[in-house]
Amino acid sequence: MRVLFGWILFLTAIGSIMIGGLVFPLVLGYACMLGGNEFVAMARAKGYKPSANIVRGMIIAFFILTALPNIPELDLPADFALSHLSILFTVGICISFVRLLLRSEKPPATIADIASTIMGFIYVGWMPCHLVLLRDLGLPGMEAITNPLQQPGLAYLWVCFFIIFGTDVFAYYAGKNFGKHLLYPEVSPKKTVEGALGGLLSSIIIATIVVYLADNYVFSCHPFQFKLIHAPLLGLVVSIAAQLGDLCESLMKRDAGMKDSGDSIPGHGGFLDRGDSLLFAGPIAYYWIKLVVLGIL
Repeated sequence: MRVLFGWILFLTAIGSIMIGGLVFPLVLGYACMLGGNEFVAMARAKGYKPSANIVRGMIIAFFILTALPNIPELDLPADFALSHLSILFTVGICISFVRLLLRSEKPPATIADIASTIMGFIYVGWMPCHLVLLRDLGLPGMEAITNPLQQPGLAYLWVCFFIIFGTDVFAYYAGKNFGKHLLYPEVSPKKTVEGALGGLLSSIIIATIVVYLADNYVFSCHPFQFKLIHAPLLGLVVSIAAQLGDLCESLMKRDAGMKDSGDSIPGHGGFLDRGDSLLFAGPIAYYWIKLVVLGIL
């Protein structure tokens, strides 16, 4: 069962990434909505009472917004979603306060209820929707490419995924074979400093290989503009973000007294368990590639 659902999850993710367009935000948005339910369950395990409807509603809203530029009939500019995310974010915060202010339950809502509601849609909505922005990111001054397999955003998402995968795999093997010093035992008792360093080193190598292949062999648009010098630092930064994302989710689970964030994926735990690294790595990869590699301000 574990293997079967693992393959289903893997093929669904790969297929939606390759297709892009409206498919990717719809698939990712659905997964994040389930992850939002898991976050609410964790918060309630601590005795907090976040508004599940607001958390789910805001997650859906974030992904609808990032999907809109992919509807040709709307003829929206490429930066439409990014330029309006701050508005949606502000509205969500205001709604959270008002909704919990008017909650009819006794006793009334607490600071923790409001904070956990806002944190819920930030953590499982605002953060991962940057993966859609990354998939849709184009080269400055270049016309949009209709072939989804040649769009530069696919290369940017691939390098992000390969860095995370390499970090996880090599951190595990480095920790297993050379690990002697615990990294943060109060949060994750099995992670070691040697494992973390192994993940970082592998990410530098993997990022360099992926960027080189993308520019020279796979993508005709040369998505990284032959700036191979940026690849090692990109790998390092995204790998650090991925490992921090993993630790932060472990921190919340431990605080809530939960082994897994949920059981949405039989044999694999919850969606937050499988995607915790992406929640931090996705936004970091997006802004790093956009601002540093492509120089888009």
